[in-house]
Amino acid sequence: MVENPPQRTALLQQAHADGRLDLGELDERLAAVYSSRTRPELEAVTADLSPVAHGSTDNRLVLRSKGSKLVRHGTWLVPPQIVVHSEHGRVTLDFSTAVLWSREILIEVDSKHGGVEFVVPQGWFIDLDDTVSEWGRIKNEAVPPVAGMPRIRISGRIEHAGITVRHPRRRRWWWPFH
Repeated sequence: MVENPPQRTALLQQAHADGRLDLGELDERLAAVYSSRTRPELEAVTADLSPVAHGSTDNRLVLRSKGSKLVRHGTWLVPPQIVVHSEHGRVTLDFSTAVLWSREILIEVDSKHGGVEFVVPQGWFIDLDDTVSEWGRIKNEAVPPVAGMPRIRISGRIEHAGITVRHPRRRRWWWPFH
């Protein structure tokens, strides 16, 4: 669940984007997050905005890409289940600074003539055992897993497509004068 101020602010901003908070209430709650001194004070600010508390019983995110590129990156809220449908498209899910609702994420992939890329922080456990590939490629560059880190279980089917799991790329400085 959400545990620190940046994750709380991301949850508040998402609630505002969803229309569950108006701008005034967002401003009040952000001020309360940054003035909180204890964990209970911090939790009280977003207690009514958790996925179950605001009436959502469907903790799934369904993403569709048909002939286009779909990217989730930055601070985004990751539900326990994600379904990815991609046909002649590309989907990139970057978990580098994402806010997780749970330590385990189940992702179901259905990709035809496209690709799905997962960018995960160091130490995350990636399980690709339930993924079926027909004329495709599955590549896991995210190693080694560390005990206690989040786990992603990827299942589904890819046809003439690829799945890549990798760590974030490091920025390299370029200077024209040596």
